[in-house]
Formats: sequence, structure tokens, C-alpha cells
Amino acid sequence: MDLGSNVLWTALFEDGTFDEWTNVGGAANAYPDPADTIVVSSTYAHHGRYAAELTIDAGSDGTQENTGLTRKEGLPAEAYYSAWYYLPRTITVGTFWILFKFRLRTDANNSNTENEFYDLELTNAADGSLTLLLYDHQSGADVPLVTPTPVVPVGVWFQIEAFYRNAQDDSGRLTIWLDGRSVVDVSGQPMAPTPWVEWDVVDVGENLTPSTAVVAIDDCAISLSRVGPTGVIAE
Repeated sequence: MDLGSNVLWTALFEDGTFDEWTNVGGAANAYPDPADTIVVSSTYAHHGRYAAELTIDAGSDGTQENTGLTRKEGLPAEAYYSAWYYLPRTITVGTFWILFKFRLRTDANNSNTENEFYDLELTNAADGSLTLLLYDHQSGADVPLVTPTPVVPVGVWFQIEAFYRNAQDDSGRLTIWLDGRSVVDVSGQPMAPTPWVEWDVVDVGENLTPSTAVVAIDDCAISLSRVGPTGVIAE
């Protein structure tokens, strides 16, 4: 599928830097511990030679460890957000392990009003495999999945894609796909209180076993049409 001019922005990491994020008002961050790192590496790659490699050391001391890539400048109120992920090994999730986020502002022109909104997390199914969980910070509750217990693969690349219509009326919508399979659909309700959008692809966790959790990320896109698991993003 040729996405053509529907692609608003991509990050393929093939220049070996985070410039595709930082040159458009985004950021690449790792904190608070020195063991939390974010690099562009050739260890893993979905397409081409390079991918982002995010690493946290999230033990049982109750500290949230953070690495991530952020876009928050001039994002549309309605778009598709896509990223490819690779997990080298499975993890037992104690408190939380987050891969994908949308954040909000209560005043679109005031950065001091930024707050959490939706977190797409990894959690363990009864058999120990990894599955997804969507947490809504505004309601303080998990959002039911359309398809129960979708299995998130380990040792192979997988795609997470979301359609986010940040409307302040009942036309608001958030739909998320795992490898092209719809896993959650929130619709018929307002989203954030303002049209401002922040999207983050992250490796954020607390109380993980083993404590060192690596997430590789590649081929990120913001588009006006579905990228889908067979979509092609031209270099």
C-alpha cells in the first residue's frame, strides 16, 4: 500500500540519530536513573539498518523508570499513529509497563496544564504471556478490550497503530490495532478537553522481572490514512 501524501511525518532512524523527532519539536528522553538509556542502534531493525533502542532498569523499589520519544508540536486533532516494536524477551509485569501514550492539555496554550490521558500497557495473561491493557488516567480505570487477551509476540516485530480523533464532543474516538487486529475501540464520547495532542512511544515501567527491559522501536508514522501491517513507508 502506497500511503503517498497521506503520510504527515515519519521516523525511520536511518540517519543514526533522533533528529526526525527533535527537529520537529519532539524529544528523546531517559530518566531518572543512569541505567535508563535511549540510543539509535543497529542491534535491532525492522526496516533498514537502525532502530531506536530503549532500556529501563525497573526494579521493585517503587520508582517509575522512563525512556521515550515524544511528539507534541502541531499534531492534528485526527490522525493515525503507528510504530513497530520488538521485545527481546518476556517480562513479568509487577506494577506497569507502558509502550504507547496519548497526553492532553487542559489549556492548549499552556504547557503547565499537560497531563496523562491514555496509556497502552503490557501485562501478563494467566499463562504468563504478554497481552495489552489500555488505562484511562482521566477515569482512573482500564478500558475493556474489544478482543480479550490479544497475545503480544516476543522475539518478532509487531505493529501498534491507533486512530485518534481528539474531538471535544461525542464524535471523539480512539481505536487501536495490534498487527492489524482491532483490540480496543473507544467511541461516542469526548476525548481530551482541548484539541492539543501529544503522542509518545515509550518504554516506561515499574516493578518488572527481570528489571532490565529493552524495547526496540522503528518505522514510526503519523498519517491521515491507515498504515497497517503491510503499509510501506518510503525512505
